[in-house]
Amino acid sequence: MRKLLPLLALCAPLLAQGADWKMDPAGSKLEFIATFEKNPAPGVFREFDARLRFDPEKPAGGSLEVTVKVASADMNIPDVNKEIRNKDWFDYSGFPQAEFRSSDLRRDGKGYVARGTLTLKGMKQAVEVPFTWAVSGDGATMEGEFTLKRGDFGIGLGEWKATDTIGGDVKVKFRVKLRKA
Repeated sequence: MRKLLPLLALCAPLLAQGADWKMDPAGSKLEFIATFEKNPAPGVFREFDARLRFDPEKPAGGSLEVTVKVASADMNIPDVNKEIRNKDWFDYSGFPQAEFRSSDLRRDGKGYVARGTLTLKGMKQAVEVPFTWAVSGDGATMEGEFTLKRGDFGIGLGEWKATDTIGGDVKVKFRVKLRKA
């Protein structure tokens, strides 16, 4: 037992960093809203995963990792879905996955913010993701929204680079149901 005490002392900070949470895909949604001629053009990513280490009382020790299968983008219009797979847009074949990684979670007013790096279409940008946290039974829900500049990630090139027809800002909204891992 004496030999075990130093090991436990070393592991204590890791255990205090919060619970590990795993996404429940059935109750989760990742949406994006672009604009076409100043009108909303919504879409969803049907396949994504989120893993979270989080203690709402001590968020600073937490982390968030989100992986998105970009080819699962669905804007509910077959011609648009065909177009966004091309190199000028998401370039599914060259960049099949997007990732967000954060090890900087903090309180922010009544909610929280995850500061991290979003990698999309091979480009990395610092992103702040605000979210709320609600516990329900043996699970929790994290929910939020933020805005990206599509040009920062090379989304919409060539004739689509201008922002007069397709706006430069894209709103991202999410609702993630989680269970303790």
